[in-house]
Amino acid sequence: MAKPPLAVDIREVQVIKDDRTFFLSNRFGDVPEHNQAALGLYHRDTRFLSQLEVRLEEERPILLHSSTEQNYTQIVELAFPIPVMDPSGLERRENLSLHRYRVLSDSLFERIRIRNFGKNHRTVAFAIDFDADFLDLFEVRGFERERRGQVQTPEVTRNQVRLGYLGLDGDLRQTTLRFSPAPTDLTERRATFRLDLEPGQETEIALEVVPTLGGEEVGRRSLRETEDRLAREYTAWRKRGTRFKTSNPQLSRFLDRAILDLRMLTSTDDDGRSYIDAGIPWFSALFGRDSLITAYQTLTVNPQIAWSVLRGLAAHQGSKEDEWTEEEPGKILHEMRVGELARTGEIPHTPYYGTVDATPLWLSLLAAAYRWTGDLDAVRELWPNALAALAWIDDHGDADGDGYVEYRKRSPRGLDNQGWKDSHDAIVHPDGTLATGPIALVEVQGYVYQAKRRLVRVARALGEEDVASRLEKEAEELRTRFNQDFWMEDEAYFALALDGDKRPVRTITSNPGHAMWSQIVDPALAGRVAKRLMGSGLSSGWGIRTLARKQNVYDPIGYHTGSVWPHDNALIAHGLKRYGFDQEAVAVLDQLAAAGAHFPYARFPELFCGFSSDEVPVPVQYPVACRPQAWSSGAPLLMVRSYGGLTADAPNHRLYIVRPRLPRWLERVEVTGMRVGQARVDLVFTSHGGVTAVQVPRKEGDLDVLIRQ
Repeated sequence: MAKPPLAVDIREVQVIKDDRTFFLSNRFGDVPEHNQAALGLYHRDTRFLSQLEVRLEEERPILLHSSTEQNYTQIVELAFPIPVMDPSGLERRENLSLHRYRVLSDSLFERIRIRNFGKNHRTVAFAIDFDADFLDLFEVRGFERERRGQVQTPEVTRNQVRLGYLGLDGDLRQTTLRFSPAPTDLTERRATFRLDLEPGQETEIALEVVPTLGGEEVGRRSLRETEDRLAREYTAWRKRGTRFKTSNPQLSRFLDRAILDLRMLTSTDDDGRSYIDAGIPWFSALFGRDSLITAYQTLTVNPQIAWSVLRGLAAHQGSKEDEWTEEEPGKILHEMRVGELARTGEIPHTPYYGTVDATPLWLSLLAAAYRWTGDLDAVRELWPNALAALAWIDDHGDADGDGYVEYRKRSPRGLDNQGWKDSHDAIVHPDGTLATGPIALVEVQGYVYQAKRRLVRVARALGEEDVASRLEKEAEELRTRFNQDFWMEDEAYFALALDGDKRPVRTITSNPGHAMWSQIVDPALAGRVAKRLMGSGLSSGWGIRTLARKQNVYDPIGYHTGSVWPHDNALIAHGLKRYGFDQEAVAVLDQLAAAGAHFPYARFPELFCGFSSDEVPVPVQYPVACRPQAWSSGAPLLMVRSYGGLTADAPNHRLYIVRPRLPRWLERVEVTGMRVGQARVDLVFTSHGGVTAVQVPRKEGDLDVLIRQ
C-alpha cells in the first residue's frame, strides 16, 4: 500500500476499534490539539474528534499505566503530584490520581475517576478540552483540497455540546459530547468541573462522544452494556475458531493477539456484509489484496473468513471500463472508501481498482477455501465471478498480449505501482531509475499460475472439463516461459519485474519469495532462490528484507526498499516449506519470532526497519506503521501452519501433515477444534531431539489424518 506522505511517529499510539469506528490517543489517553500523529476519533473515514485533553489544575501528570489490551477498551492511570509544605517547612508531594476507562463501540464512552490521596481537603479545577475538525482521512494523510464544506455553529446546552460540519457531499457530520454530571461551566471547546475532595475521597465524571453521519441513528446504551456486549462477541469469536496452546509463552501471545486483532479488524459494510480492515489508522477500509492474503493465512483458524472475503469482493467486481477508478470487467478492487472525498469524486476510491494482483489472488483463495471446506455450493455460487476474473487476466490484465499480467497507471489520482509494493519508488532498477510500464511483476505471474493451476480441480468438481483442461495447459505454459524470461543466471535469482520494454528489472528483492509460495519456480532453480533469500543481503537477522542490502537503492527505512514485512516473511517461509526447504523455512520464522518479541502487545506491526541484527540489538520500529495490520496479524497463524506442514483436502475428507517441524525453542503445540470441511480435529505436535511427532487425540466427523514425515 502506498504510505501517506505524513512524517509522524505513531509508535506510542494507543488504538481501540469496533466495526467502522476507531480511536487513537497518546499513552496519556489524550488527543492533543494540532497533534501530528493522526490522533482522534474516526468514523466512516472521517475524524469526528481532533482534540480531547484533560487538565487538572494545569498540572503535568505522571503516567503510571496505559493499556488497550482488549482492543475495545482503554485504561490509563495518571498521578498529579501536588507540592505541599509540611510543618517543618520541607516540601513534599501529595498525589491526586486520575483513572481513565474507555469503551468504544459506535460511541466512545469514558469514565474518569479522580481521587485525593493527600491528607488535606482539596478544591481542584478539572477541565476537558475538545474539538472536531471533521477531516477526511485522506486529508489527515496530507491530501490538499481547494475548498471544504461549512463548519456549523456549535450547539451548547447544560450538559451537552454538538459540533457539526456540512460536507461538500451534502452530508451533515456531527459530534455530540455528553457530560455527567453537568459541568460547572461548558463552552463549545471546554468542559470545566469544580471538585471538592476530602482526603481519600473520589469523584467520577462520565463522558460520551457520539459521531453521526447524515440521518444515522445511534441507540443509547451505557458503558457497562456496551462492554458486556463486546465481551460476549469476542468470546464467541474465539470459540468459533481454532484454539492454540503452546509451550512457548511468546508464541502463545502472538497467536492470542492475532485472533483478537482479526476480530478487532472485522467491520460491516452498508449492505451488512462483513469484511476485514487492512490496518489502523491509514487503511481501515475494504482492501482487495490485503483481505485476500489475510483470509488465506487464517484458513486453519476460521475458513469462513475466506468465504466472507470472497463474497464481499465479488459484490464489487468490475463490470465496465472506467479510467478514473481503473475499473475493468472482471477485476477485483484495490480499496473502497466512504468518506467525503470519495463521495465528492475528489479521489477515485468508490471503489478504486488500481491493483494488478487482487484478481488472481481472489481466484487462488477460492480454490484454497474449497480445499479447506469442501463447500462446492459456495464455489458454484461464485463461479461466474471466477470466470469473469479469468477473462480479466487474459484480456485487460495482459493488454499487450505477451502472456504476462501487467499494470500501468490510468487514473490521474491512481497508484504508480500496483502490486503489493505500491509506493512510487518500489519498482526500481539497480541504478535508481524507476521502472516504466506496463510492468509485469515477478510475484504476480506466480499468483496467476497458482490461480489457474489450483482452479483445475475446482473446475473439474463442477463438471467444467473444458475449462479445467484449458487452465491446466495455460498454467504449464506460463510456468515454462516465466522460468526462462525472469531468471537471471548471473545473479542466480529472479528479476523483480519486466518493464515496459521487456527488460528485466534486476534489483534483488523479496518478491521472488512469493513465487516460491505460488510454486511457479522450476524445482531445479528453487535451491538457488532459497540460498539467495537466506543470504546476508536479504536476510537481516530479524527477517527477510524487501530489498537486498548491497543494492544501490537499498534503504532500511524505506517503505518497500529495505524494510521487513511480517506477512512477506510468513509467505516466503510457507513457500520454502512447499519446496522441501524445511530448515530454511524455520530459520525465516525464527527471525520473525525473535523480532516480534520486542513489539508491544505481541502484535506484529505492518513493517519494521531493515537494519541487521548485527547492527541493532532490537528491531528498529518503522515510525508510521499501521498496528494492527490485517496480514501482519495473520502472519503468526500461517507460521504455525508452516511448522505443522498442514494441508487440507476437505472434498476427499483428508488432512495432510507433511514433514512437521517445530523450531528448537518450541517443544509442544496443541491445536484444538480445527475445522476441515464438516469435521473437527485436535492435534498435538511435540518435539524431542529435533524430531517432531504428531498425535490426534480427537476427531469429530469424517476425516482421515495422513502424516508424511
